[in-house]
Amino acid sequence: MAMWRKLVPYLRLIRFVLRKYALVPLRRVFGRRIPIAMVTGTKGKTTTTRMLAHILSQAGHIVGYTSTDGVVVNGEYLNRYDYADYNGARILLSHPSITAAVLETARGGLLKLGLYRDQCNVAALLNVGREQIGIDGIETLEQMASLKQRVINAARDAVVLNADDVLCTGMINSYPVHRLILFSLKADNLFVKNHIERGGIAYVLNGPGNAKRLERWEKDKKLTIIYLSDLPAAGNGVFFQNIANALAAAAMAEGMGISFKTIGRALQTFKNSMKDSPGHLNFIEGYAQTILLDTIASVPSCKALVQSLDLMQIQFSGSRVCMYTTPGNRPAWHYTELGEILCSHFDHFICYELEHYARGRAPGELAKLLKEGLEKAGVNSQDIDTATGYAQATDRLSQVVGKNGLVVILVASAYKYMPIFRDSFSQHKITAQ
Repeated sequence: MAMWRKLVPYLRLIRFVLRKYALVPLRRVFGRRIPIAMVTGTKGKTTTTRMLAHILSQAGHIVGYTSTDGVVVNGEYLNRYDYADYNGARILLSHPSITAAVLETARGGLLKLGLYRDQCNVAALLNVGREQIGIDGIETLEQMASLKQRVINAARDAVVLNADDVLCTGMINSYPVHRLILFSLKADNLFVKNHIERGGIAYVLNGPGNAKRLERWEKDKKLTIIYLSDLPAAGNGVFFQNIANALAAAAMAEGMGISFKTIGRALQTFKNSMKDSPGHLNFIEGYAQTILLDTIASVPSCKALVQSLDLMQIQFSGSRVCMYTTPGNRPAWHYTELGEILCSHFDHFICYELEHYARGRAPGELAKLLKEGLEKAGVNSQDIDTATGYAQATDRLSQVVGKNGLVVILVASAYKYMPIFRDSFSQHKITAQ
């Protein structure tokens, strides 16, 4: 008996090691099976992830998803912060109640930790851009495409690719026609045409003017999923980036066995709201200004944003103000191009920085880089403020904003930012009247 007591600490250690390093991988293979989708790309990942999660929820699933905004189960956050990686997938897939999972899979986590699951049901590659070229050893677009292709190679039921993206179309022949679904904003896309002729399936934006609609195409058959006018996330076609996201989400939903009727109905109820899509193209109501809250600045997201602002064709009698930041680990061209994109669309800028987005830069350095990017683009230095943190930046914003103007705020976390925004605007007595 005394000998067994001596062995107890060692047995506990063996049990701990087995649980941590052996049983978890075994559970991945032999554990309960639920439908799993993975979403990767340069832009649109979070919104597409949320759209697909919403569709699955409308189909009756208890859905969990991971994103750069956190881990969510059945509409409730388990964790906030960036979990579009291995750790987010580990947390989510260990949750006992979910019946379907959607995993946003970003470059950083994929490069450093790899995939948590080497197999899934459906995976989508939305696009490949140069946003993060020059970081962590990825020096070319081809290298980035190869990295992201690891995600869609994990799909066993369906692979979804953007037929409007050059690097995505280069992967078309890597997958059997019956497992590949394309999506496109162009009804005359030749890759789509060839894919359909070979017996494939595609989701396409089609139709003239006010009759534009999202359609499912296969040989000799076209099915309307939803009219563009019934897609709230598209803002009557202004937010074209969300049309592409909706096409991708619909294609992935088909790959997970969801009916077309459910897909269309779900997309009708997904809105650019704090509830459905916090921090992504949210209009903040109740003020005399037009206030738009969007995600932290990147070159592709800012290009899409200013194009959407142009499509709105709203004449603002007040000033146009942009408050923005970006990660600090981007190459020099990133800050210059942000300035070039934004310079002509606003009258005043507030360049701010967040400590956890400095990514190795000294205090004040990131805000200075953003300011210099604007100055190189021809913006007068008197029209640029710099700030540290949400509170200081929003305090300055409250001082320069005018009635009947445009305010665009780009943030990392709507959850953390909105209480600061409300408090600052209240203190400065900025209201609807």
